[in-house]
Order: sequence, then C-alpha cells, then structure tokens
Amino acid sequence: MSSIAFGWRPATAADVPALAALYRRAAEQLGPLVYTLEQTAAWRSFADDDAGFRRYVLDVDTWVAERAGDFAVLGFCGVDVEGELRELHSLYVAPSSMRQGIGKEMLRRTLQRAGSDGGRRFAAWVTPLSRPVFLDAGFAWTQTFQAPFAGTMFERYRVERR
Repeated sequence: MSSIAFGWRPATAADVPALAALYRRAAEQLGPLVYTLEQTAAWRSFADDDAGFRRYVLDVDTWVAERAGDFAVLGFCGVDVEGELRELHSLYVAPSSMRQGIGKEMLRRTLQRAGSDGGRRFAAWVTPLSRPVFLDAGFAWTQTFQAPFAGTMFERYRVERR
C-alpha cells in the first residue's frame, strides 16, 4: 500500500495536459538514469504529440492518482480492457512522488479492476525503470525486444502475468 493517501478516478480529456506534463517531467528527470541523451529526447517528445498523447490516455481505461487535499496529479495508469488478455499501456508516477509505493498501488488497483471485468491475463512492454514494479507484482519477464521509437532505438521488456 502507498505510504501517502491518494484519490483514484478515471482520466478525462481535461486531464490530458497535466498527464502530458507529468510524462514530460518523467522523461526529462528519469531518462538520463537509463537512457542516452538521444533516447531521453525521443521519449520526452511523445508528450508534445497532442493527438497521439490524447489517444494514449483516452483510448484505454486510464485512471489518475491525485494527492488527497489538493488534487495534485501523482500519476496515471492505463490498461486496454478488451478481451481476456489485458495490455497495460501506461504506469507513470510524478518524479517528485516516486519511491512512496504509488506506482505499485496504482498497478494493483488497475489489475484488480481489469480482473473484475473479465481479464485473466495481463501483459505490458516495460522499460528498465518500470520493470521492477511489474516483476514485484507477479509479472514474469518473457522477452527482450529492440525497436525504434521517434527514430531512436530502445530496448524494451515484455512482461506477462496469468
């Protein structure tokens, strides 16, 4: 459980700018820990793709974590809710709120909600930063894959949970 209380609600179109800003901060502050400058810039660039980022948030079941009291956005997590296999699309925590259990709790709530809606298997493509959170949640590392994103090669990891 998270060490700080937070509200949990579905994302709306009005949330997209704040979620893009959180995503951008995560890329800028955390990217250099595991990526080259070129990779960090490519990761960050997605926050500036207004239409693409809007789809990223709103085309799946994305929920927002907000700090109790002032409703500051702490993070977001999105999952595709179609079919038996539920694909997790996002799991982001504001860099200033990391290491407080928020990511683990958002993932737990997302898996619980998706499972109660009929999901029996879960999967995600994760980064070096999020891989430990997924492994701690019972996901198994099944594949390593290299693919371009925004013209830059990235290594990603496939994780799955039954």
